[in-house]
Amino acid sequence: MVFNNVNIKGSGVSLPSNVFSNNSIINGIDTTDEWIKEKLGIEERRVCSELETTSTLGYSAAINAINDAGIDKEDLDLIIVATSSPEQISPSTACIIHNKFNIEKNIPAFDINAVCSGFVYAVNLVSPLISFGVYKNVLIIATEAYSKVTNWNDQRCVFFGDGAGSVVIGPSTDGWISCENNANGKDTGMTGFKLPIGGPFIMKGKEVWNQAIKVIPESVKNILKISNVDISEVDMIVPHQPSINILKIIAENLGFPMSKVKTVMDRYANIAGASVPIALDDAVKNGEIKKGDIIVLTAIGSGWTWGSTILQWVK
Repeated sequence: MVFNNVNIKGSGVSLPSNVFSNNSIINGIDTTDEWIKEKLGIEERRVCSELETTSTLGYSAAINAINDAGIDKEDLDLIIVATSSPEQISPSTACIIHNKFNIEKNIPAFDINAVCSGFVYAVNLVSPLISFGVYKNVLIIATEAYSKVTNWNDQRCVFFGDGAGSVVIGPSTDGWISCENNANGKDTGMTGFKLPIGGPFIMKGKEVWNQAIKVIPESVKNILKISNVDISEVDMIVPHQPSINILKIIAENLGFPMSKVKTVMDRYANIAGASVPIALDDAVKNGEIKKGDIIVLTAIGSGWTWGSTILQWVK
């Protein structure tokens, strides 16, 4: 379904200052810098210091998004945090960030966990509420700190990085968004990627690969059909960043040029639910996205969860 008069008003990111290259973390691990670059497209990642957490990253990204949107924190009507690596179960990360803002009025604040699909899920959940006038300014924050739950002696430690991305979504006189969220826990949904409380994460790469190259193209095609948009009209796809080779196959399946698929995993690796807003902000701030462009956001997360968003950029 297409929801009119709603769009992204501002975006922001927050990234740890610590930069870990491939070579700095693979001593004693059965992998190489060349393999990581070729198969995953990753050259380095950001890693939290002891003082940096999911909520501190999310708070900083949110401030940047609010400033970019040109609103005040008191203008917010709702805060949603998408995270699969919170620093604690309760209170929610959204309420922790609400507290950091010291907002005077009472507004809803809650977390969602769709893992790497979390940001897309959140955008798709709030877009109809904005379109129908329930909320005006919704703050969505996707923030992850997987370094806190990573076994650095396991070769899979090379996949993830830390960081946060945030957007403010609100009414727009000429904007529109179309949305699709999905989930299916059958087959490999319970085994492809798991993160027990306290970690470390457990990943079966082949299961992630097989599911991603199947459902992401299907989801993008569905959202294009719903929106009556042809793939040739899309100016950029901003995907979750699982690996460069997965994204190449998805682009090929869609008949879409890889040059128009936004990637940032070379600098930041896979930042789970925060990958999409971080890549989106990077494209916006670098002038790769212009007013009037048709943009597709898409992601897959463990469970399996997946979803896509298509919008016309109006900022």
